Amino acid sequence: MTETYPETVPVPAALLRTVDVGPFGIYFTNVNRAMGLRAHSHTGAVTVVYDTVGRHGYPSFAETNAALEARIHELTRKVFKDATNEDIADRLFAHLDGYVAPEWEPWGGEYRLRAVHLDVIGVHDDIGHDNSTTRYTVARPHTLLGAH
Repeated sequence: MTETYPETVPVPAALLRTVDVGPFGIYFTNVNRAMGLRAHSHTGAVTVVYDTVGRHGYPSFAETNAALEARIHELTRKVFKDATNEDIADRLFAHLDGYVAPEWEPWGGEYRLRAVHLDVIGVHDDIGHDNSTTRYTVARPHTLLGAH
């Protein structure tokens, strides 16, 4: 006996569907006054997480992702004059929240920014960094999609 399947399968409300885009390589400079640190630079990466709130979410293609990367670089190429890494993650989230590039519109989709992950790659330096990667995450709380 052959089973037939509907063209679309309903997603149970208790499931969270996301599209993670990246990581996008970045380079940034900050003065961390809160910790008394002079200006210094890091390489890093940003991963952006979108909730899928419709049949399909963020349209991940070369052109759409290039527009997202350009939006990230608009912010990270400037010197953060009084910012911790946590502040930079907050600013990235705010910079991307609600943003829709013209390149995304032809593809449609229903999505909302869920989280931004900022991975800061350290190197041994005279400030006291080590050579590990530290992730800073800013995210909306996990609630059921569609809940108010």
